[in-house]
Amino acid sequence: MSERDHHELSLADFSGHGMRERSAVYGFFIIMGIGTSAWISRLPTVKASLGLQPSGLALMTILGGCGALVGMLVSGVLTDRLGVRRAMLLAASTWCLGMVIAALAVTLRSVPGVVLGLLFNSAGISLWGTVNTVEAGAVERFSSRSIMPRFHASYSLGMFLALGLGSLLSHLGVAIGAHLAVNALISLALVVVCVLLCPAQPLGDYKGGADEERSDRQAGAGQSSAFGKQVAAWGDALVLMLALINVALEASEGAVNDWSGVGLVDAFGVPESQAGLAPTIFAAAMIVSRLLGTHLIERLGNMRSLILTLLVSALGILVYALSPSFVLSLVGTGIWGVGAALGVPIVTTLATRDPAMAAQRASVISTAYYGVSWIIPPAIGFLADHTGVRPALLPLAFLLAAVTLLVPTVSRLTRQ
Repeated sequence: MSERDHHELSLADFSGHGMRERSAVYGFFIIMGIGTSAWISRLPTVKASLGLQPSGLALMTILGGCGALVGMLVSGVLTDRLGVRRAMLLAASTWCLGMVIAALAVTLRSVPGVVLGLLFNSAGISLWGTVNTVEAGAVERFSSRSIMPRFHASYSLGMFLALGLGSLLSHLGVAIGAHLAVNALISLALVVVCVLLCPAQPLGDYKGGADEERSDRQAGAGQSSAFGKQVAAWGDALVLMLALINVALEASEGAVNDWSGVGLVDAFGVPESQAGLAPTIFAAAMIVSRLLGTHLIERLGNMRSLILTLLVSALGILVYALSPSFVLSLVGTGIWGVGAALGVPIVTTLATRDPAMAAQRASVISTAYYGVSWIIPPAIGFLADHTGVRPALLPLAFLLAAVTLLVPTVSRLTRQ
C-alpha cells in the first residue's frame, strides 16, 4: 500500500466514524478510571472487614496484583490476535468477574477469595490498559492532533468521580459488596456501549502498509506472528528507552499517592485531613495540564515537551521535599502535577506510532514498569526510615532528570 493510499484511507476512515470512535475512547478511559478507583475508595472498609493489619493488606494487594503481570505479558499478543473490540470485551469481562468475586469475598470475610478476585481483576485491567493505549494511539494518529493527554485526563476524571462516590457511599453506610458489584456490572455495560460505538474494524486494528513492512523487517524472518512481534518488541532499543522513561514517570506519579500526604504529616505534624490536600492538588494540576497540554505539545513537539515535563516534575519534587513550610510543599506538589501530566501521554504516543507494533510495545512498557513497581515503594519506605519521608523522595527527582539524557536518542530512533 502506498503512502498516498494510506493517507487517503486514514482521512476517509476518520471522517466517516472518527468522532464516534474518539468518543468511545474517552469512554474507555473514564470507565477504566472509575473501575480501578472504586476499589481504592473502599480500601479502609476492606481492611476493617477482613481484620487486616497494614502489612496484611499490602501482602493481599501484592498477591492479587500478580494477575496484572500475566495480563501484561500476553496483552500485546491478545490485542493483536483478537482485535480492539473483542480484546476490550474480554478485558472488561475479566475485570468485572474479578471485582464481583472480590466484592462477594469481602462480604464473606474471605481473604483467599479476595486474592482470587484481585487476580482476575488485575489481569483484566492490564489487558484493558493495553487496548486503551492501542486504540487511543490510532485515533490520535488519524486525527492529526496531539490529543493523547486529553484521553489520560478523562482517566483521571473517572478516578475523581469514583473516589468521590466511594467516600459518599462509605459515609452513608452502603454495603461494600453491593457498591463494588453494582459498580462493576454498570461499568461492564458501559464498556459494551462504547464498543458498539466503534466500527466493525476500529482504527486500532488498522496496520498501515508502510509501518507493517518496517515492523516485519524489525521482527525478522519467521517473526511476523503476534508472538514473534512481542519477542521483537523486547529487543527494540526505542521501546526499552521509552520503558525506562515511563518507569521514572510512573514511579514519580505513584509516589504522590503513597507518600506525599504521609510526608507532610511526618515533616510538619499537620492533621491527615490537611495532608490529604497534597495528592488532591497533584491530581487537579494533572487534569488541568492534560486538558491544556495538547497546545503545548503541538507548539514544542513531543521531544522538547517530554524534556520539559521531566524537568518540571523533578523541580516539583525538589520544592515539595526541601521546602521549609507546609504551604510551599503544597505548591511543590502542584508543580509536580503540572510536570507529570504530559509525560506518560507522550510516551504512549511515541510507542504507538507504528500501528503494526503498537500492542506489543504498549505491553513491554507496561510490563517493565510493573516489574519494578514492587521494588520502588519498599525502597522509599526503607530510605524514609533513615531520612524521613520527604528526603526519601529526592532520588525520584534525580531519576527524572537522568532519563532526560535518553530523549535525544529516542528522537533519533523515532526518525529511522
